[in-house]
Amino acid sequence: MRHSNIPSRAGGRPREHARHWRVADGIDLFEADYKRFTFPKHSHDYYAFGTILNGAEQFITRGTRHVARRGQLLLMNPMQVHDGGPACDDGYHYQIMFIAPQIFADLVDEISPKSKGLPFFSQHVIDDPALHLQLQKLHRLFLPESRHLASNLERDSQLLYSAARLALRHADAPPFEFHPGAEDKRIRKVIDYMMAHQDENISLETLATLTGLSRFHLLRVFSNATGLPPHTYLSHMRLRRAKRMLFDGHSIADTAAATGFSDQSHLNRHFKTMWGVSPGIFIANTR
Repeated sequence: MRHSNIPSRAGGRPREHARHWRVADGIDLFEADYKRFTFPKHSHDYYAFGTILNGAEQFITRGTRHVARRGQLLLMNPMQVHDGGPACDDGYHYQIMFIAPQIFADLVDEISPKSKGLPFFSQHVIDDPALHLQLQKLHRLFLPESRHLASNLERDSQLLYSAARLALRHADAPPFEFHPGAEDKRIRKVIDYMMAHQDENISLETLATLTGLSRFHLLRVFSNATGLPPHTYLSHMRLRRAKRMLFDGHSIADTAAATGFSDQSHLNRHFKTMWGVSPGIFIANTR
């Protein structure tokens, strides 16, 4: 397990505080107390299941503003574009469980073997007191200082119970799939290309040629499909990879080179905008 303890300071006094644990391959936990920090538009390659412990968070996704308050849960699908920030003067304190799509699908398959595709959540703020408590318990079980107090069996069981309640009570039908039309297939092709070549200086012309669309048409359909223009989508893809590399112990210089940033300062600027802290602070506090 790896975790980071990430304070952000101003005038020597802590103002924002966040911790991030890598529990296992494909499962991360996150806890933060934010007063003023706001996230720009971004997406995660994992499901994000959050519990609001205090205060209130607001975010916009799919053109709709949502507010999640104390005692409520927030649910976000993989690659769903959203922002985030405090919805009250006191900010908000929350916990997030990130689960890789395939791992969550495997958990759901254990619960409902006839399920197909990935579960999709159209409701992003929900009231479910039992699940709220259950996810809090799951976080406690995976805390580094608490691991000796719980068995692997208990942790695995609680993870499965949480996945079951999420999928059976709150997921929609039909399951989420990313291929309803020809344009979506082209967008999938662009995403796959950017994933394979994210360390390169990809041009819009290259992506347009790949899809057979004009550059303008590609910009329009890509933004409509993903909520982000291709350059922002690629930047977020690189930043997610950079975060994983830093967790795995790579240097900032190696990470910048491997993820397509021109130098460390380029990575630093984008990383801080996305995550609220610099790569140096992030990696220095990773254990």
